[in-house]
Amino acid sequence: MSFDGKNFEEWKLEAVCMMRTGLYSDYAVSQTKRNSLKGDTRRILHVLPIKPSESAEELIAKMTENFGEVKSGERIVQDFYSAKQHETESCSAWGIRLEALFQQAVNKGEIDESKRDNKLKERFWRGLNSENLKAVTRVAYESNDSLESLRRKARLEEKEYNPVNITGKTVVNQQSTDDRFKVLDEMLEGLKRVEAEMNTVKKQDLEWKRDYEATKSIEPERRHNRYANRGRYCRGGYSRGRYSNRGQTRYHNQEYESTAENKHSHLNEKSLSRQGTMEAKQN
Repeated sequence: MSFDGKNFEEWKLEAVCMMRTGLYSDYAVSQTKRNSLKGDTRRILHVLPIKPSESAEELIAKMTENFGEVKSGERIVQDFYSAKQHETESCSAWGIRLEALFQQAVNKGEIDESKRDNKLKERFWRGLNSENLKAVTRVAYESNDSLESLRRKARLEEKEYNPVNITGKTVVNQQSTDDRFKVLDEMLEGLKRVEAEMNTVKKQDLEWKRDYEATKSIEPERRHNRYANRGRYCRGGYSRGRYSNRGQTRYHNQEYESTAENKHSHLNEKSLSRQGTMEAKQN
């Protein structure tokens, strides 16, 4: 789920659950939760010294310092023990809100985690808004049944029990089915977004690895080409050394001999021409 400054505890709980599952690396969880920050909350990445290499726990700790619960432990415990179900609040919503208060008290070190089931079971039943609902669930509360059993019993009785006021109109004391489905849809959408973000992070990791491997394979080829060119220069016309111009010297010598031979032939032709002219005059 994204975080824009509201419902920090839910955002934090989602991050903690991702870490505890062990399905994702610490880097993947950290990057996913960074990407979930929206609006002004994203500025914390630039204002506070949060490095990209910091772990998910370090990121959550700094987010808690800025957006976590600021109430004292005593005040949170007081809120937990004095909490009651709202008139239009369903048993499911009431149980979730009560657990959130309990978890805040645990985080502050005010309540022992091992007492979760007993404490929540007691406060859930005592905080029910309807006396009739408390009466029909008393047996489940006083028995050794678990908190979940008490919740199921309360939800079942809540569904069957529709109090009617003096005007004959039914008073709905729970959230509508559409609202519950809406909450479930939002949770599913949140899980889909998390999965999509995780896939994006994995895709980026694969691309970085491919680029790195490609760079490693190109570098030896460059060195091979550099040494090959160096050898080719030594074998060609740019070589240096004792016999570097042997081919060129041989070529120039042949050209010189050819030129001298042509000149000698030309002189012989001129001499013969002059001799023939003189003989003609004498005759």
